[in-house]
Amino acid sequence: MTYRRLLFVYPDFDPTYWGMQHALPLVARKSLMPPLGLMTIAAMTPEQYEVRIVDMNCEPLTDEHIDWADMVLFSAMMMQQRTLFSAAQRCRKAGKPVVFGGPYPTSFTDECRPYCDYLVLNEGEVTWPMFLRDIQAGTLQPIYASSVKPDVSKTPCPRFDLVNVADYGMIPLQYSRGCPFQCEFCDIIVLYGRSPRTKTPAQMLAELDALYATGYRGGVFIVDDNFIGNKKEVLQFLPEMERWNRKHGHPFQYGTEATLNLAEDQRLLESVIRAGFLWVFIGIETPDVAALKESRKLQNVRGSLVDRVRVLQNAGLLVFGGFILGFDNETEDIFDRQIEFITQAAIPNAMVGQLGALPNTPLHERMQREGRLLRSLTEADGLGPFYCNFRTTLSFETLVRGQRRILETIYEPRAYFDRLLEAYRRLPKEKTLVRKLRRFLFPGGMVRGSKATGQARMLAQFTGKARLAALVQFLRSVEPGFRREALRFVRKIVLESPEHFQQSLDYLLTGYHYYLFTRDTVVPEYERVLADASAYPGLEPAETTPRDPAWTSSTAGIVQIAIATEAGSTSGAAYPRGDVPAHSGSALTVQS
Repeated sequence: MTYRRLLFVYPDFDPTYWGMQHALPLVARKSLMPPLGLMTIAAMTPEQYEVRIVDMNCEPLTDEHIDWADMVLFSAMMMQQRTLFSAAQRCRKAGKPVVFGGPYPTSFTDECRPYCDYLVLNEGEVTWPMFLRDIQAGTLQPIYASSVKPDVSKTPCPRFDLVNVADYGMIPLQYSRGCPFQCEFCDIIVLYGRSPRTKTPAQMLAELDALYATGYRGGVFIVDDNFIGNKKEVLQFLPEMERWNRKHGHPFQYGTEATLNLAEDQRLLESVIRAGFLWVFIGIETPDVAALKESRKLQNVRGSLVDRVRVLQNAGLLVFGGFILGFDNETEDIFDRQIEFITQAAIPNAMVGQLGALPNTPLHERMQREGRLLRSLTEADGLGPFYCNFRTTLSFETLVRGQRRILETIYEPRAYFDRLLEAYRRLPKEKTLVRKLRRFLFPGGMVRGSKATGQARMLAQFTGKARLAALVQFLRSVEPGFRREALRFVRKIVLESPEHFQQSLDYLLTGYHYYLFTRDTVVPEYERVLADASAYPGLEPAETTPRDPAWTSSTAGIVQIAIATEAGSTSGAAYPRGDVPAHSGSALTVQS
């Protein structure tokens, strides 16, 4: 059979912390980010094929879509499993061959086999051409896999024309893959290796050019698991990025993920700021030094965590953080310590989740060796991907109650806005009144959206005047208690840091989403699980002695002396009710 029409499908996510489902409709957006991996795989596909992308987070997968296709190809992360399987079954019933790829099928291959005809695993630059070759030859195989780590400097520019960028809150780009370190829970080094591979500066500027040409103006997320993993290369790229921004009038506002070691390199930090980065997501994991050492996160144990976060803030970066519960060395005071740290560090957006032992990671191997593994993170009869999939030293009930208390505390509106205000107080202030007024009145760039047809349209809510109008409308629509705290914050930010007022409006929306999602989804879920805990055997605490933190330094090959990554904390199992920060990709996702 000839396959010429390829339909790439990105399953929708259930509501999550990262998904911003309560906030995006208020600014006429449908989803946080488009599927970067599918756009990149589409760019690798020869012109002889017709390619379409359906992002189910923005539009339904219709019968017309399925009828059009000769073959349907899905990319998915763990959090998309439910929709992935149901949509795939629907396509197969319609007689369409189904292909799976991405991080979830790569890590949980056996779970995916019954729902698809073909699996294209690992990194797409290697396995996708293999698959296309066999399509041409009529010799398709059930599985395409490879341990080869491709040269990403040959990866083509994503096909932004296949999505409507106006549907999204921000646009993802990728600079590098891989990480030089070995955090015990991390699957990034398993998927992508320990030698960070980077795109060239010219390659990245071409991607910025392509995005700029769509008419889009707004947030850009560099979705690397550790943007600074290859310090030498990134220091060559950042000055080029700075020049590009200046030449184009600073159309984009950037954020990324990096390690806390960024605070220890003044030259690199200054380069990041000059290149236009406004925020950074850091895998802090825990304020417990013993737990950090236990998990081999040694890059986080040098000096005060709070002080290093402040260094980043004083330089000009809002710091967001990932936090994990479930380490062996934790005691019952960890919940108060997490709340205290998040407050002292002024981290407004804090993702607090339970540790998951992902397949092929050192943590998974240790839990298996110690007989502590429970069900798969994704099996329907288990608790699912939001809970530890191994017996922890603290009881299951203690972990869930403690996590619920952390989330209810930090996302109570007054607490959230107090942290946000303190974070802005730590950022540099403009030195002249003119510059303060300019930044007070105008956002960092006009946002334009574009249709796939190329017809651009202005997204007025992101202009200065209309942002204020949207603020008024937003405040009218939210609950009274949240409105009161939001107005309190707005008054203070205008008086104390007017130059940060425009940027801060985005976080009113973020805070509202976190507040509603915690109250309406997370807390009821935890109450349900606690009530039904007896239905999940094996959850009693593990009878283990907390491990000597010093063991990590003597493990073969584990001497971590350079910049590390928090990739493991963002690889899918360490966040409460949440998808990952839009990365973790392979094969049909290529890191998205």
